Amino acid sequence: MKRRVRPRGRDDAGFSLVELLVVIVIIGLLALWGIPALLNTLNRTRLVNTSKEIATQFQLARLEAIKRGGLNGNLRNQVTVVFYDVGQRSIALLVDESPDATFNPVTPYGGLYTLPTGVNLQAPGEAIEGPKSIVGWDEGGPPDAFDGPTFLSDGSALRAGAFRIADTRGNFLEVRIDFPATGKVVIQKWFGGNVDTDWFENGEAGNKWQW
Repeated sequence: MKRRVRPRGRDDAGFSLVELLVVIVIIGLLALWGIPALLNTLNRTRLVNTSKEIATQFQLARLEAIKRGGLNGNLRNQVTVVFYDVGQRSIALLVDESPDATFNPVTPYGGLYTLPTGVNLQAPGEAIEGPKSIVGWDEGGPPDAFDGPTFLSDGSALRAGAFRIADTRGNFLEVRIDFPATGKVVIQKWFGGNVDTDWFENGEAGNKWQW
């Protein structure tokens, strides 16, 4: 008995060259659109997380100053300071163990926080670690022996100022203390324009952060 062979139809055919090329083009377009978006998300996350880490250091320094105020016996003593170490690209919290307003940079409280790769201490239009990357706390000399905020034992800061950080895509955030009496810490983004004034919290005055 002869076996009947069913003719091959379109339903049995594999992918044609044109179909394969179409799939390859679609995958390429998805990669072209998706990879930059993914990189932008990673950069944004890294920058925002860094600003939050710095803000946490400020808040911890304030709380530590309040906690240790009674030990120093001076309600206006300079108890803690947060400073940036250029050599290590790190931020550290130092504690004054006695009422003499001196800090030992060799033994930071809680260790160092090192800026991640791709994030730098930098102000818009300036070099990395250049002018205006630290504002308000970079005068140098007593009582500003360190480039960072000093907190008193009543929870206030010695003076207003900010650390400014940037990613590799031209986004800038700053961690700022505007009102020394309260020591309140805020995170703001630069919206272009004046480097001294055009910084806003997310949603402040209708300025929603864009990336």
